Amino acid sequence: MAPTPSLKVTKSFTYEGGTRLWSNRYHFTGGTPADSAHWTTISDLIVADESEIYEGEVTIVQTDGYAAGSDVPVFTKAYTTVGVGSFFAGVAVPGDCAAIERYSTTAKTSKNHPIYLFNYFHGVKGNGAGANDEVNPAQLTAYDEYGTDWLAGYSDGVNTYVRAGPNGATAISRLTKPFIRHRDFKA
Repeated sequence: MAPTPSLKVTKSFTYEGGTRLWSNRYHFTGGTPADSAHWTTISDLIVADESEIYEGEVTIVQTDGYAAGSDVPVFTKAYTTVGVGSFFAGVAVPGDCAAIERYSTTAKTSKNHPIYLFNYFHGVKGNGAGANDEVNPAQLTAYDEYGTDWLAGYSDGVNTYVRAGPNGATAISRLTKPFIRHRDFKA
């Protein structure tokens, strides 16, 4: 499999009394966006869509686009996009708690194990009507919709970009875990 381009979306929220940055990097098939205008189109679409999975305490602050196989950004855009989701009866949980989106692929490792792709989303809300270690149902629906949008792909008007792994394993299905997990921040 060939390396794939990617977009890193950086978010900000309050954690342990200070501002904390964290990110998700999304690799995709469909080629590298042709120029800054195409990168901007795809970046704006993804930021608008991702903002729907967070409430107002999370702000999307930047995106960085990478060519396939590179860790040097070829595109950067600053944002001040505040989360627009509204998850009634959601219970605030610590910032190092996260929801998990898992994507299945048809790819296998050299030992014939399936390859999965993962994204962890902080700013998760507990289920106020049930067990607090369950993801709030309205937010779970928002995660599901976001994951499904990645399976359908985002278009810059020329190409459609579908969620993939760094080495080209293309996502074919997704599952949002219904329980909140813990994810340590890098020191």
